[in-house]
Amino acid sequence: MFVSYRWLQEYVDIKDVTAQELADKITKSGIEVEGVEVLNKGVKGVVVGHVLECEKHPEADKLNKCLIDIGEEEPVQIICGAANIAKGLKVPVAKVGAVLPGNFK
Repeated sequence: MFVSYRWLQEYVDIKDVTAQELADKITKSGIEVEGVEVLNKGVKGVVVGHVLECEKHPEADKLNKCLIDIGEEEPVQIICGAANIAKGLKVPVAKVGAVLPGNFK
């Protein structure tokens, strides 16, 4: 069975314990932990955004102009080419200075 470290944080106060330390403690309690996987290795500055508004870009046929809440004081305007973007969706947002897999900046 796979269990998300973030999911566990919703139910147990483990913010001062790394995923590996938690796995070690669980193993010491007698429960087998097969492994710990880091899924966001090398990724920095990517957040989940909530699409508040989305409309076709007035000057480009294949672009959309979206207003996205990324948890900051004000929503941000993002121009994207995703054909499936729509109001209400949760989307990944790479903020200025973000680093993606492969050290893509």
